[in-house]
Amino acid sequence: MSASKVQKLFFRFSYYKNLDLSSPYPSFQARDMTTTHTMHYITKPPCDPKIMTFGAFHTDHMLEVDWTEKMGWSRPQIIPFKSFSIHPFAACLHYAIECFEGAKAYKGPNKTIRTFRLDCNMYRMKQSAKRLSLPDFDGAELQKCIEGLLKVDQDWIPDRPGFSCYIRPTIIATEEALGVRASSRAKLFVVLCPVGPYFPSGLKPVRVFCNTTTIRSAPGGVGGYKVAGNYAPTVMPLKEVQQIGFHQNLWMLPDGLVQEMGVCNLFFFWTNKQGERELVTPQLDGTILPGIVRDSLLELTREMKQFKVIEKKLYIQEVIEAISEGRMIEMFGSGTAVSIQPIEAIGYNDKIYEVKYDPKLNAGELSHKLFDMITEIQTGDKPHKWINVV
Repeated sequence: MSASKVQKLFFRFSYYKNLDLSSPYPSFQARDMTTTHTMHYITKPPCDPKIMTFGAFHTDHMLEVDWTEKMGWSRPQIIPFKSFSIHPFAACLHYAIECFEGAKAYKGPNKTIRTFRLDCNMYRMKQSAKRLSLPDFDGAELQKCIEGLLKVDQDWIPDRPGFSCYIRPTIIATEEALGVRASSRAKLFVVLCPVGPYFPSGLKPVRVFCNTTTIRSAPGGVGGYKVAGNYAPTVMPLKEVQQIGFHQNLWMLPDGLVQEMGVCNLFFFWTNKQGERELVTPQLDGTILPGIVRDSLLELTREMKQFKVIEKKLYIQEVIEAISEGRMIEMFGSGTAVSIQPIEAIGYNDKIYEVKYDPKLNAGELSHKLFDMITEIQTGDKPHKWINVV
């Protein structure tokens, strides 16, 4: 992809403005979907945050659609949850030709199923699939299929505050031949996972380490897409920083250009040198994931009109300087799993730079306010443009 096309894709006011979920190619249709109910229902786990942890449980059913270059998409099927039989030569196993998404469904006070900006996940998945030469699809039709799966497994969606149902759509290349090329076969599947609150006893800040020897993504790469190859290389650096007392890596380029924290987007709330309060986040440049919660926080804070909200090239030297001069008010990450993740300390060049928070809050006031605003939109019973009631 040329530099101009990358700029057009990532450098706009909102990555998710005027979404086009259509496909120029024949796509599967939700109206053709069939459902086969399981004969062996799984015992549901208790709504205990210590038990219902992320990724520990799956629901009774899953969604599956196959694609071949000759025949196109098959009819979508809701089937009992099962393991796959996959050829050892399948391209996804060797060359990471795989993309996925992460979304959530909630039950509001009136027991209705609510999805949060699922259309944005469909759009982002289409972009990721295109980047890997995986088959395109109609995002609106996939969203309808996912909503059908949520209805079938609606009893798995917890109705307790803080709990939700994680949605994981995935496309894998399944061509049964070795060789790096566009796959002639693919499988799209969606699985569901009931999850408890990320912070069962309130927000908890983390300590992050500025990794100066390893990068997550580079200009011209695939950091702006949710593809499998972005994640495996981060496991070893994560393990290394955890061994020295940190929770996550703060990713940046060799020149100090700040990117992400772990798998979260980053925000810094500070007072600039002119005495003005600013909320600053790294701009989308193709090296960081265009987070849906990130986009939501930018819109919510701009609507507040209480401080400047800025997307820009941000260097670690600016962050360290703001902390050292006492201008940093708070720092936090954002993502689907965590929503808001406060940061209390940054390790950089053998020094620890800390931001002090009220011990009763464990985070800054803005972090708490945004966490409450997002949670109310997701789980409340009021209509909102980001919520689709299934």
